[in-house]
Amino acid sequence: MKKPSLKSIALVSVTAIALVSAAGVGAQASGLIGSKDIRDGGVHRVDLSPSIQKSLTKAGTPGKTGPKGDAGKDGISGLYYQTAAYGTASEIDPGVGVNEGAIATVACTSPTDVAISGGVQTLGLGGKSAAVASSFPGRMDWSNNTPKADRLDGWIVQFDARVAPEKATIWVLCAPDADVPVINTVVS
Repeated sequence: MKKPSLKSIALVSVTAIALVSAAGVGAQASGLIGSKDIRDGGVHRVDLSPSIQKSLTKAGTPGKTGPKGDAGKDGISGLYYQTAAYGTASEIDPGVGVNEGAIATVACTSPTDVAISGGVQTLGLGGKSAAVASSFPGRMDWSNNTPKADRLDGWIVQFDARVAPEKATIWVLCAPDADVPVINTVVS
């Protein structure tokens, strides 16, 4: 058997070192830190290479400015109060009195307007209390003394059947051309 030469021993040694190194690099590569290993906020801008830092600060070209939109409503623009006086001569109601159980109404100026609030002011009670039996948005159908369906362009007040005020003013706060849905909730 031949004795190995110094050259072949060196070649085997270099090969062995190369294999061990390659295995170490592979082991090391499998142990690289991934994004799941980094705590939120753990990497800062200074930790990045200058080229990456530069790409982060580079702004894109802004686009063209679009056309200006129409001005929107401010939520209360156009609201108005409408009143109707009962028991007092006026342009709206020339002297119609108020009696027990009476229904008094006031209308917004247009059927497309919506009553968003309303109420009644009573005067001349002579020490008596005049109770309100009903107060709600709507318009009356005087042919059958019932509220009209799907009409919210006014306010309706009905007084209690026992005591009526001598005078009453019905108030309504109207929103022009508003679209306000009525959502019925049944409570039992």
